[in-house]
Amino acid sequence: MQVRNEMETLSKKMTYATFRKMEIPEGDTSIYELIHGEVVKRASPNTPHQCAARQLVYVLEHYNREKKAGELFFAPYDVYFDEENAGIQPDLVFVSNERKFVVRENNGIVGAPDLIVEIISKSTIDKDRVIKKDLYEQFGVREYWIVDPRNRSIEVYLLDNNRYRLFSFAAEEGPINSSVLPGFVMEVNTVFPEEE
Repeated sequence: MQVRNEMETLSKKMTYATFRKMEIPEGDTSIYELIHGEVVKRASPNTPHQCAARQLVYVLEHYNREKKAGELFFAPYDVYFDEENAGIQPDLVFVSNERKFVVRENNGIVGAPDLIVEIISKSTIDKDRVIKKDLYEQFGVREYWIVDPRNRSIEVYLLDNNRYRLFSFAAEEGPINSSVLPGFVMEVNTVFPEEE
């Protein structure tokens, strides 16, 4: 099976059934996703990515324990949209109580979650800002966050008339709001604490 790195494409579209049978070389720590029928490979996350993910999980889990609004998941955890867009590995995923039917015990999420968070790095910036943003918009993910550790910023996009529009933004300092998480407010510097 031929796999291309990041934005390179395969000449033949693949289905999820074939993708699931793909053999990964022993010791390969890369992450593979099927996007528009193409296998996309990326490296495992770096330290700033993991630090931001840890902080976000902490804040969102604290919020969710108080509000009991739904379920929070984090990578690795599959999201399946259709046969050519599956095995997607968002950094964080939130599913509201009203949409718990998309959560499958043995198959991850089948359908659109309410909220997806991607933490970008130098190697994933185009994919997260363009390809995945378009994909999540196409399949009706209500809210999409782009977290940028390098610029210490968070962008919150809201699905409005089937298109994403910027709903909330903060860099370095300032609050982030969510339309999906009722009453949620978070200071951006909570995710990117000052370096010692």
